[in-house]
Amino acid sequence: MNRQFYHTHTVRYDECDNYGYLTPAAFLRYMQEIASLDAEDIQLGGEGYWIVKRTVISFATPIKIHTKLDLKTFGMGFTRITAQRGYAAYLAGEPHDTPVVSARTLWVYVDKRGRPTRMPEGTAEIWLPDGPQPQQPEAPLPTFPESEPHRSEATVRFSDTDLMQHMNNAAYVEALDNAAWEAYAQAGITPDKAMPQIRSYDIEYAESIRFGEQFAIQSWFDPWPTAGEEFSRLQRITRNGTVAGRAYSRWLWHAQEL
Repeated sequence: MNRQFYHTHTVRYDECDNYGYLTPAAFLRYMQEIASLDAEDIQLGGEGYWIVKRTVISFATPIKIHTKLDLKTFGMGFTRITAQRGYAAYLAGEPHDTPVVSARTLWVYVDKRGRPTRMPEGTAEIWLPDGPQPQQPEAPLPTFPESEPHRSEATVRFSDTDLMQHMNNAAYVEALDNAAWEAYAQAGITPDKAMPQIRSYDIEYAESIRFGEQFAIQSWFDPWPTAGEEFSRLQRITRNGTVAGRAYSRWLWHAQEL
């Protein structure tokens, strides 16, 4: 039987937006935490580190503050240097039929210099003792439009960094969401007038950004957010003209009752 690891967590106040719902960045941190706990539980060896290359998340419903969740992670497929993990979140105390959030992440095993290297012998067999499985292929991200995007800039703060001395993958998502709100605000849209509800998030990490470095974010919206309608958000992160990350997310726009 293939390995599955469970962890229970209650959504905290500081993990929610100002509408009282769990943020995408907070769920990314859940994914990091349960993956780390799983690795510690089986005492995974090796002198390398794991970094995220791509993450895809689907939200079936908004998750309110103080909701108790049963989190699950499991191995999906391995190569010599990568591991694809699956994740699911269920409402605690209810049947685990349909997750409220499902996700998968492609992790890359790197040495102390940050270069991809072979993972420890037998790693794949820990999660897939019944035999190897192919990784689930991901669809290419949409092509960036030729239209003029909204542009914003930011600097990597100390609180954005992690043990790998670079900007944490959840901090990327926070920066993307903040850049989008800059665009909304310039159009006169404020949190008291509208509430975007996350449907899905697909983010690809291309380069590591480190403390103190400046980066730019370009954002496109299709269509422009309208009350009661779904829209997509395509974003690109660049550092000194080099692409450091790309993201495609889907949202449902709710008008706030004043």
